[in-house]
Amino acid sequence: MVNLDLRITRDGESVSETLREVDQTMSAVRAALTNEGVADKDLQTTSTGIHQRYDNQGQPVRGFSGFHTLRVGVRDLEQVNRLVELAVSAAGDSLLIDGITLSIADAEPLLATARERAFDDARRRAEEYARFAGRRLGAVIWIGDTLRGPEPMMYAMRAQSDSAGLSLAPGESTVTASLSVRFAWADDPTPTDETNTEDRDR
Repeated sequence: MVNLDLRITRDGESVSETLREVDQTMSAVRAALTNEGVADKDLQTTSTGIHQRYDNQGQPVRGFSGFHTLRVGVRDLEQVNRLVELAVSAAGDSLLIDGITLSIADAEPLLATARERAFDDARRRAEEYARFAGRRLGAVIWIGDTLRGPEPMMYAMRAQSDSAGLSLAPGESTVTASLSVRFAWADDPTPTDETNTEDRDR
């Protein structure tokens, strides 16, 4: 899945005029995207604001600058260029692309597999330690895990009206499950006599 962070920036003589310009431009961008099939659930405002304009010496000048950042979730990689072109057509040079993130749309099945493999690895390691100690491994008495999802890949660029398009490569993402498993000794009923092992699988 591709997440596009689109930013609209507009200048105006007053706060109300600036806000109106930003809102009108962003509304045009959203309309263009939804008409192309982007669902409302895949459009999310991430930030918006307005501030006084300043010159190169840091002195305030007449007017204000406003912005509105929209995160667009694109579930079809081949659709990205078309959507960027539509956004540029709707907003012109007021459109910036703050970033492009590639991620896995539904990582839960991969996380489930990673957790299962991590537990199997933890058990194998615990059995090795038990063998080294001349003991037998007993029941699991405690499990703790920390999940880390896919590591996103970031891109950034400025949108241009004459852009030739974006060249994106999905590549691979890593899904990691880290866990600790505590086992009792099978040959000693003492509750405090236990072994601990940690393992990670990707």
